[in-house]
Amino acid sequence: MNSTNSALLIIFGIIAYMIIVDKNVGEYLTLIFKIFQINIERFFWMVKYHPKNFLTTWIQNRKYDKIAKELEKEFLEKRTNDI
Repeated sequence: MNSTNSALLIIFGIIAYMIIVDKNVGEYLTLIFKIFQINIERFFWMVKYHPKNFLTTWIQNRKYDKIAKELEKEFLEKRTNDI
């Protein structure tokens, strides 16, 4: 075992001991990991839905163009049928 593995084993051993002695430490660590997960999800949502994100606006514009073409086609078909 190298020194990095030994150091990590000691650190996790101390944390495990603290969790066994005091249950609040376990709850605190659980909350810290939940906050970390929420911040990561928040970051991805901000990147995905930011209005100046080129990729997102390009995808949305493609979707809107497709819908507009379908509506225009439907409108022209309805108009020729009415005449």
